[in-house]
Amino acid sequence: MKHQLEFARFKSEINLTQYAAHLGYEIDRKKSTRSSIAMRNGTDKIIISRRGQLWVYFSVSNDNDNGTIIDFAEKRTNKSLKEIGFDLQSWISGGVVLPEPKNYVAEVEEQVYDPARVANVFKRCRPVTNHAYLEGRGLTGGLLSSLRFAGRIFADRYQNVAFPHYHGKGICGLELKDADKALFVRGSEKTLWRSNMRAGDDTLILSEAVIDALSHAALFPNETALYAATGGGMSPEQAEIIKQAAQGIKSLKYIALITDNDLGGDRLTDKILKAIEDSGFSGKVTRHSPELRGDDWNDVLTMQKKRNP
Repeated sequence: MKHQLEFARFKSEINLTQYAAHLGYEIDRKKSTRSSIAMRNGTDKIIISRRGQLWVYFSVSNDNDNGTIIDFAEKRTNKSLKEIGFDLQSWISGGVVLPEPKNYVAEVEEQVYDPARVANVFKRCRPVTNHAYLEGRGLTGGLLSSLRFAGRIFADRYQNVAFPHYHGKGICGLELKDADKALFVRGSEKTLWRSNMRAGDDTLILSEAVIDALSHAALFPNETALYAATGGGMSPEQAEIIKQAAQGIKSLKYIALITDNDLGGDRLTDKILKAIEDSGFSGKVTRHSPELRGDDWNDVLTMQKKRNP
């Protein structure tokens, strides 16, 4: 019983960002918030957060790689569960040399959805028809002021680009982007960012990042296409929203997945395809990704702009 109780202590008392730093992970501050800490070790990227008293994590690239510090250690060391237990007991008893404080986060807030807070932040945002960050990504001209995208792209009071997510009761999430930032406002719930819908739309174009949706619209204009973006990896709740869209948009004949040409894009494609399959959608579904492995559609757009300024 004592051994089992010690494992329970490890899951709640050992700071997982500290332990990850001990294993060589570094904080990605651009992608981190006070309740969601992104850390990388080479190509391995994880997100660490608090769920009640527990420290938990998930891998960005592997749905089967998630859980508590025990799961994290099992998948990243060659040690047995008993050996891991002895190692973690050393952390509890102060028998290890801790990483420098700059390499981990001492306090991580539990993630709590707070739509009122998000709505209050959004009140200070204003719609934009041009923005320096977006211009730097090749998104210029009249795209943002077009009937398709007008009123769907904002700037906050610090001049970050702001992409709102809505549910039936109003705004529920706000994604902020600039050259040094890519995160959701604290309290956000992710649904989908989407463009304006117009009568006669027969195509739904789905991407991970909003700037890829905008880039695709610039590269391949389509007057009957509705655009949507997940704002990162897709949750089960977002899969349900996509399923409902495939079922509920009566004029819909085509769905195009414009995911990145990389492992993350492959995985997102599989998830979206499963949601569409579950919806019973009978129209045509295609994937339109950049030809070059590792590229997204904004990479393609910016490269085109460089070649043809």
